[in-house]
Amino acid sequence: MNHHASDRCGNPQSPPAPPPSVGRGARQLIRTGGFGLLLGLVLVTPSHAARAQEFRLNAEGAGGFWVDQPQENRFTPGLYLAVRPGIALGRVVTLQASYAMFLTPPGDGFTDTGTSHSAGLGVRLRPLATFAAPEDQLAGLFVDGNASYVRTGELDRFGFDAGLGYNVQATPWMALGPVLRYNQIVQPDDTPGQSAEDAQYLTLGLNLSFGPAWKAAEAAPAHVDTPCPTCEVMPVAVVAPPCSDHDQDGTCDTDDLCPTKLGPAAAFGCPIDPCGGEPLVVLVQFPYDSAELPKPVAGNAQTMDPVLDAVAAAIAQDPTCRVCIIGHSSEEGTEAYNLDLSRRRAGAVKDYLGARGLATARMPVTGMGESCQLIPASTRTLNRRVEFHRLQEGESCPAQCRP
Repeated sequence: MNHHASDRCGNPQSPPAPPPSVGRGARQLIRTGGFGLLLGLVLVTPSHAARAQEFRLNAEGAGGFWVDQPQENRFTPGLYLAVRPGIALGRVVTLQASYAMFLTPPGDGFTDTGTSHSAGLGVRLRPLATFAAPEDQLAGLFVDGNASYVRTGELDRFGFDAGLGYNVQATPWMALGPVLRYNQIVQPDDTPGQSAEDAQYLTLGLNLSFGPAWKAAEAAPAHVDTPCPTCEVMPVAVVAPPCSDHDQDGTCDTDDLCPTKLGPAAAFGCPIDPCGGEPLVVLVQFPYDSAELPKPVAGNAQTMDPVLDAVAAAIAQDPTCRVCIIGHSSEEGTEAYNLDLSRRRAGAVKDYLGARGLATARMPVTGMGESCQLIPASTRTLNRRVEFHRLQEGESCPAQCRP
């Protein structure tokens, strides 16, 4: 009785392949190099993360061919398809899942089609991303590696691959470009009736990358100079403006929400009366992209501190007063991020007032994000604010912008 060995695709092989030209030591060197590449990609992952993690989707279509024996003789070049969803941890690093399929028609004298299905995990790096324009979030040189479970025919194996490509940003949410990929399917050396050589193939094709359209982050207020995250924000003095100011309270009539009443500039010229019928708007000096109130500088109070202290005193004087604290942001940044940022800023003001003896149950909070622009023609600083809205008995925080 004759016993025929099988190739690495799990297909019957007759006659057996000649002795391999690559020794066990060379095979071990190739495997070690592949594992080292995957480990290296993980170790060079930068520690800094993006402001918010984002979804990525990479798809790949390519032609491929075997580069080992006997696969090179047994199969003709075939089709390679892959899809790799992932999460971008920053501009450089994306952690990804991977599924790939490789189909190769039989060569002359053979009848079986070679098939390979692989599923695994990996990482993709854009090493030059920090030098690229922020809107080119998917473009540029990339390298990735994946470790996978591989199913070939009726056999289960381990495999790995490494790709090198270059994308060009085609639209704000899509980039494309060429990609070259090396794939290796590991064959255990002690499997009876199986060739001890690993299967290797190369693919060359087109990569498509998809992600959310880039949108500029919220810019820093004009009066704040913060070269680093730990820098302190200097207080801003209110200076009499060189403009029309009917009530002479230091706020230009064009920005004064109460042009006939006296009030501080931080409250847009309105009296500090959060328990009155009209909403009270307060400009709070939040640092760039932050929900933390700035710390006092050398013992000096920040510009809005007296305003918030006055708000706390007014609420404390009226035990029936319940006030909704509504956070707002300017239109820079994504809508979802700005909504969360406005809620966190409202919560920071609530904590400030609570630290001054007010019951936090009297001050529910909500956020409107960028949806309620106070001065649409002058975004950024003037639209980064909180509002105090007097609540009647049983009333909840408003869900829509006030007229």
